[in-house]
Amino acid sequence: MKSVKFSKEDYPVIMKSLDEQDFETFISFFRNTELLVECEYMQTRSKQKLAPTESAQFQIGRRNVYVQTTEMIKIRIQNEWAGFIKGRIYYSVKDIEERDGDFQKLEECTPKDLFLTDLTQWFLSTSFIQKIKVIPIDQSSEETTELQDDEYYTRAEYNTQLQQFNPPIKEWTTYCYCKKLYDPGERYIQCDSCNEWVHYTCSGKSDKELKNISKLRFICLPCTEANRKKKQSNIQENSTQDGDSTKIRSFNTTYGKKKK
Repeated sequence: MKSVKFSKEDYPVIMKSLDEQDFETFISFFRNTELLVECEYMQTRSKQKLAPTESAQFQIGRRNVYVQTTEMIKIRIQNEWAGFIKGRIYYSVKDIEERDGDFQKLEECTPKDLFLTDLTQWFLSTSFIQKIKVIPIDQSSEETTELQDDEYYTRAEYNTQLQQFNPPIKEWTTYCYCKKLYDPGERYIQCDSCNEWVHYTCSGKSDKELKNISKLRFICLPCTEANRKKKQSNIQENSTQDGDSTKIRSFNTTYGKKKK
């Protein structure tokens, strides 16, 4: 660990980086010095203990930023310790401008969807708002269908350089025969025939019927249509068989030999 010796040229750069909140540059001047200490966790002003890998919400001006924390340090500045937190940025749907091809499905995401990106950023610990919980959407349960203010969903990570999701959008979970992206906040009813889950809004049932869902026998539209076609096919097949039988009887009557 070396003592700090800044040149006259360093001071303007240090102050400028601090004023512009270019914390990456600012911190680089203190690396490997006795003024910088790495932290296993950070005690925030709201008395929350934040540790690396946990997710958090920060406020920069009027903008809320969501991150998965990766590193925490303290720097001694004028005999006081200033905390800095680094994290990978989460994007929301509105942060992703691409809307061609599969990206059109993003319109079906929930307002609570977050996507972990390859971007990183440093934050002053004083800009910390709260810890957040990011739940993989496929692991949601009845307890997480109505999220609290500090709870969010995630379906994938997003590479900003390649503009690609992992997993890709075509592999994201969909429900119902409408094939919309899964939204745990939606209400679903299970088809008694195929066992697929269908949105209330796609079920064709009235609000009154859906209030007594436990007593409701529900067959989804695709199954209803398949059953209708099957019945129609059976009727046509029986009709054909009856016609053939009539022809055979007619043939035997006309050309058959009478029993003696």
